[in-house]
Amino acid sequence: MTLRRAAVLLLGAAALWSPAAAQEPPRPPAPMRPIAEVFAAHSDSLMRLPGVVGVGIGRCGDAPCIKVIAAYSSPELTARLPKRLEGYAVELQVTGPITARAPSEANMAFTLTSPAFAAGAAIPAKHTCDGSDLSPALAWSGAPAAAKTFALIVDDPDAPAGTWVHWVLLNLTATLDALPENVPRTETLPQLGGAAQGRNDFRRIGYGGPCPPPGKPHRYFFKLYALDAVLPLEAGATKADVERAMKGHTLAHAELMGIYARRR
Repeated sequence: MTLRRAAVLLLGAAALWSPAAAQEPPRPPAPMRPIAEVFAAHSDSLMRLPGVVGVGIGRCGDAPCIKVIAAYSSPELTARLPKRLEGYAVELQVTGPITARAPSEANMAFTLTSPAFAAGAAIPAKHTCDGSDLSPALAWSGAPAAAKTFALIVDDPDAPAGTWVHWVLLNLTATLDALPENVPRTETLPQLGGAAQGRNDFRRIGYGGPCPPPGKPHRYFFKLYALDAVLPLEAGATKADVERAMKGHTLAHAELMGIYARRR
């Protein structure tokens, strides 16, 4: 290689590297996702932790956080429970055996329960297509004071064709803290403050219980949303309609998961 060609190559390499390029400022960190999205992404795994009976969105001091409710603590739970999820604090609350709580108790997490089945347990056959197909009774506590309505979505992410919607219920008045067993399959529910029912993936109004193909148990998620507005939707709305309308209005989100395996 001639001296002249070597000099040209060195000058070319120097042009590609410069102090300005080497000192390029670091990119700013990506903004945190909304806590409702983070909760939806991680709630399933949190519910599978030992002793956990409920999860929800609450406040830790002045910041939003994810609250995990457990009937008991254990070394395994302590080791597996994350301290933070995508920047949001995770707080563990150990309740002991589940009992009724005074409504004045402050800083309660928003939780959803059912007298029909415990979190992660089997859903009784009477609430499925193998029985009377009655909607189960539900109860909730710790809803934000600013809530104006609630919306409920029940779905099965393990269905062969993709997530299957079993129940859509919207504009439940914020004065409610429970649903009775066997909610009528009507478009509107005057007995529940004029709430409306949407259309499930059976193409029917109201509740349609678990009805999986024979095989492994499916998971059924009962998801309750506390909202700061009345949704501008009518009876027959779909899950997708409700999720679009809820954007920007969700104050808190509680979830209860039960399982069911079809009789062979």
